[in-house]
Amino acid sequence: MKKIFFLLIIFSVYSLGQEVEIKDALILIEKGNIKEAEKKLKEFQSNNSNNPSVKFLDAVLTSDAQLAIKKFEAIYKAFPNSKYADASLFRIFSYYYALGFYKKADTLLTVLKAKFPNSNYLKTADKTIPDFDDVELTNREQKKVEPNKIDESVSNNLTNFTIQVGAFLNLENANKLADQIKKEGYTTEITQKEIGGSVLNVVYVGNFLKEDEAKKILEIINKKFSVSGRIVSKSK
Repeated sequence: MKKIFFLLIIFSVYSLGQEVEIKDALILIEKGNIKEAEKKLKEFQSNNSNNPSVKFLDAVLTSDAQLAIKKFEAIYKAFPNSKYADASLFRIFSYYYALGFYKKADTLLTVLKAKFPNSNYLKTADKTIPDFDDVELTNREQKKVEPNKIDESVSNNLTNFTIQVGAFLNLENANKLADQIKKEGYTTEITQKEIGGSVLNVVYVGNFLKEDEAKKILEIINKKFSVSGRIVSKSK
C-alpha cells in the first residue's frame, strides 16, 4: 500500500512537470481556424487549466491585446522555465515596441537576450530601437483600416497629438470601441501594427494641436469608456 501511494506521488509530480502539447492548436490559429483552436483550448482547460502551455494558448487567443499581455506576463513570471516562456516575453516585447514604448521594449529585449540566449525569437526581436519613448504616427508605419470623419475645424496634417485608447488583436473589438466613441461625437481611427507575427488593431481618438487640449478629452474618454488611454504625438 505504501509503495502504491509512493508511486502515485511520483506520478503526480512528474505529470505536473509535463506541458500540454498545443502545437496543433497554434497551427490552427496560424491558418485562421480560430473557432477550432478555441474548442481545443476548452478541452485542454478542462483537465490542465494551470498548465503553462495551456495558459499560453489562452493568451494567444485573447482578443484584447492589453489583457493578452497581462496573461503573457503572468506566464513568464510564474513559469520562467516553460517551453513558451521566451515566446511570452517576445510577445510582451513586440506589444510595447509596436505601441512606441521603446524604453520598455529595450529593457524587455535585454532580458530576452540574457534569459534566453538561444531563443529563436532573438533574430526577429533584435531591432534598432529609437532613443526616444514615443509613438510617431507616420504614413510609412501605419496601415489605415477605418478612417472616419475628420474634424472640419482642424486639418489632420496640422495636428500634433492624438489619443490612443485601445489595442486589439480582434478587429471587431477595435471597431466596437471606435463606434462607441464615435457616437459621442469624437473622431476615431483604427490603424494596424504587427506584433509577434499577429496584427494589432490600435484605436485612436481625435486630432489636437496642443497637448493640453488632448488632456481634457483624455480625462473624459478614460472615465466614460473605462479605458486607459494615453496621448501620443503625431509627425507633422
